[in-house]
Amino acid sequence: MPRSKDVKRHLNEDELDAAIDEAQKAEETRLVRRLCLIKNLYAGDSVTEAANRVGTTQPTASRWTDRWNEHGVDGLRPDFGGGRPPKLSEQEQEQLCEVLEAHQPLTTTHVQRLIEEGFGVSYSQRHISRLLKKLGLRYAIPRPESPDRPDDADEILEQRLEAALDDLDDDIVTDGGVVVGFLDEAWPRPTDNSRRLWAFEKPTLSKETPTPSFDDVVFGFYALNGDSVVACKDDLSKESVGDFFPQHPPTEP
Repeated sequence: MPRSKDVKRHLNEDELDAAIDEAQKAEETRLVRRLCLIKNLYAGDSVTEAANRVGTTQPTASRWTDRWNEHGVDGLRPDFGGGRPPKLSEQEQEQLCEVLEAHQPLTTTHVQRLIEEGFGVSYSQRHISRLLKKLGLRYAIPRPESPDRPDDADEILEQRLEAALDDLDDDIVTDGGVVVGFLDEAWPRPTDNSRRLWAFEKPTLSKETPTPSFDDVVFGFYALNGDSVVACKDDLSKESVGDFFPQHPPTEP
């Protein structure tokens, strides 16, 4: 679902149009672009929709909106400081965001190296953490995610679950005769996934990333009714899957 964001109406729509016209006459193209983003938000666009219309990214559009909400038109001017000048200019910070989006998720050390190599600026890791939070990045432990996972995976799951439940008789579902749940498999790793990374959204790692693992595969069944179970098998064969359930019959209610 597209992200929504409150936008302060420092100007009415006519005044905003006049500000855009004035910026166009002054050839302040960057200010025009940012004011057009605000105009799109006025019209009811989400931040993502407004960003797409003016050709920028959602995180950048979100920062422009925050600056508009706090300072109005002046907050969108490229030379607006609002305090002590940073080592990275506003334009450089926007360029950095584009680099970060292309390479996320990232460690603090990696970001530190990107800034030094790309912009010739040296920051301490503590300052980099403050900068990244200001730019809208999150610092969290990444979760594995399949590269083949569709964008609407949650909706697909909900539809399939509803269809499966519709096919079952209500009496069967409630009397313990049928257990409904989710089956998945995984290979345990000898090391934990505890290192935090920076990303604009919750960080993820592709399941294709090579990691050391045990030979046995682990089957897990998460039950919506009845008992959830976990067991190790030698492989992912049809026989192993079929053998998994008879060993773990549903518990009588």
